[in-house]
Amino acid sequence: MRKQMQKYTNLKIVVIIIMFVFFLTISVGYSYLQQRLNIYGKSTIATDESGKYINGNSTYSYELVHSDKQNGTNTIIYDIKLNIVNMDNDIGSWQISFDVPQGYNDLMSNVKESLVKEYENGRITVYPSAEDGYLSKGDILELEMQLAINGELDIDNLTLNGRLASETN
Repeated sequence: MRKQMQKYTNLKIVVIIIMFVFFLTISVGYSYLQQRLNIYGKSTIATDESGKYINGNSTYSYELVHSDKQNGTNTIIYDIKLNIVNMDNDIGSWQISFDVPQGYNDLMSNVKESLVKEYENGRITVYPSAEDGYLSKGDILELEMQLAINGELDIDNLTLNGRLASETN
């Protein structure tokens, strides 16, 4: 009887060890199957259906540094300094866009070498040519550019990464 009791106890221990190994194998296998998904990317924020821009918290101002009238034309080249204060979120790569008045001449307008300027449908878009376009919340982005306009200088609807900034004086 004692020998049978010892066999029964040994069998219980073996079954417990087998069950422990089985559940340990399942839990380790499950932890290897579990994965986390991180998606990183850039996005463009479009305007809403009414055609208005999405409001942001950033502000901007521009200062006329110098203006020069071109000989024989009514075109004036405005040297301006544009200051944008990012009050939204940290930005990995910034892009600003703004409306220019009718009479804007894209061929005679310039930006710094480290920037790219595009003009389409009455809006200028400026962004850095290199990948280094990081802008922290609270930082000031200072841009200098020359705008050739046949008329008065006026910068409207300035957006920083698709969010409308408000003008300060």
